[in-house]
Amino acid sequence: MKYKFDHDIQVERTGENRFETEITSDWNIVAPNGGYLMAIAGNVIAGLSDYKVPLSMTAYYHKPTAHGHAKLTVDRVLKSKRTITVTISLIQKNTVVISYTGMFTQKDAFSGMTLVQKQPELPDPSECIEITRPSLPFFKQVRLLVPRDQLDWLQGIEGRETVFSGYFSFQDNRPMDSLAVLLFVDATPPPILRQTGHLAWVPTLELTAQIRNIPSGNSLGFISKTCFTTNGLTETDIELWTEEGKIIALGRQLAFIKENV
Repeated sequence: MKYKFDHDIQVERTGENRFETEITSDWNIVAPNGGYLMAIAGNVIAGLSDYKVPLSMTAYYHKPTAHGHAKLTVDRVLKSKRTITVTISLIQKNTVVISYTGMFTQKDAFSGMTLVQKQPELPDPSECIEITRPSLPFFKQVRLLVPRDQLDWLQGIEGRETVFSGYFSFQDNRPMDSLAVLLFVDATPPPILRQTGHLAWVPTLELTAQIRNIPSGNSLGFISKTCFTTNGLTETDIELWTEEGKIIALGRQLAFIKENV
């Protein structure tokens, strides 16, 4: 079965270190979701060598990205025994709109001590409801379940704890894998919205994902939070977990609170 996510992150090689893609509006919130765009670049890196498992990836969003045609150029490739590190530029209308650096590895390339000193405080799935926003195409692709009391910001209620928790899955039940993790580190509403009430847009400036384990199954639990907001800049820290308490990934993004689109 061909899942929509796999179709929408496809790239075509057009030359030495050159690729093209079509960015769809089906993953839009205001603009195309930053995690979806990161997954497109991750798909490029996964196709360059036998190093197909993302270990760490960072994206810098220089300008707003639109749906439509885009080019990707591989600017630099560094290989080591366990990793490949690649820098990529995503270009629209002859302008670099996103820069990426991704470090990929192979399955089981790393082994050694495992020490997880916290367990996730995930809500009971039976107490969660789905976020439905018909005006936002993103939520037609991603199922996001959170406790009902975490949706108070949609009614303009302010001053709550800047935390979201719940569960992710694809609407078409696509299985989880490491490329999907690049999407889901940027798939919650910004937690700062629970403090401020509904704002128009919180565009991402920088996003980093670190993958600790390869996921399986069809869903992931998450906890996302914001602790520091200064001069209109805010961060989202996210943890992705299996329901059994296995850590899958950590993410952090820096964003700008923009009160008007």
